[in-house]
Amino acid sequence: MRMLLLGGLAAASLVGAAQAATSEGAMLVLKAPPAKAELIQDGAMWRCTGTVCKAPAVKALPAARSCRKVVAELGAVSAFTWRGEALDAAGVEECNAAAKP
Repeated sequence: MRMLLLGGLAAASLVGAAQAATSEGAMLVLKAPPAKAELIQDGAMWRCTGTVCKAPAVKALPAARSCRKVVAELGAVSAFTWRGEALDAAGVEECNAAAKP
């Protein structure tokens, strides 16, 4: 019984840690593969595979501001999520205005 309880507690803590990592990170989907696969922006390390880029930990900054800074370096996005907050279509369109042509 004790082992079952300990196993359940361990599993619950792993789920909590995974959720915390998601709520502290960011992810975006680019419209085209980036020229560079890595970028450091506002202290966050972005790594891209194909058109998907992820940063495991980002600062608590406004999502729209952060999106504009990242697309200025990597290019236009079709989706952007910052600390668990996904930009809607209007937010993505506004963000892409900062992308290099």
